[in-house]
Amino acid sequence: MGSKAAMVAFAELDSRRALRELRFIDRAESKRLAERVVGGASREMDPLPLDLAVWPPPGIVCAANLPAHDIVCFRDFARRRPSELTEQVSRLASGRNAYGVFMHSANDWAAFAVWSGGNLLRSLSLSPSSGVIEDLGERLPFESPFWRGERPVRSAANYALPFHPVDLGNEALREFFGFILEGREDDFCIDPEEIEIPAFHAASEA
Repeated sequence: MGSKAAMVAFAELDSRRALRELRFIDRAESKRLAERVVGGASREMDPLPLDLAVWPPPGIVCAANLPAHDIVCFRDFARRRPSELTEQVSRLASGRNAYGVFMHSANDWAAFAVWSGGNLLRSLSLSPSSGVIEDLGERLPFESPFWRGERPVRSAANYALPFHPVDLGNEALREFFGFILEGREDDFCIDPEEIEIPAFHAASEA
């Protein structure tokens, strides 16, 4: 399957604890959240495990309303320039911070972004074919080893970037959400196969 993701979390505090401390998902509020994303009615489907929910099928929104967080996974979020999501993210965030990770390993493309108070704080998007597509705001601490050359691509000579975008994308998943799709887990990582996220089909797509 590789690493594919189009995920945004909305949190007042530490977004990493949203899934690690998961106790209850409000399904009715999750449905309303999905309908805010698609701008219309939806019908509930069987939930998806998180490792699949992060890249749901076309027309499907995976949404979870938690006590202190909201999580949304939707392929339409996978923009090459995450800054284009700022207006929509600001509307959904309702004053909370927002964290997004977007990637597709088939294209060696990855991106992530952070918003606060409706403003974009950091956005990075890159692929070997396009180079750095977007690089806005100050770099975050977890990026430093990549830019310092400590995470080079060892399997390909003369790779177009100093690191593999998908490696950075998985590190962003770890930093923002506490799990990875590929790579080495640490003691904090949760198993994304053990968490189910409600899934909703946009009525217009039914």
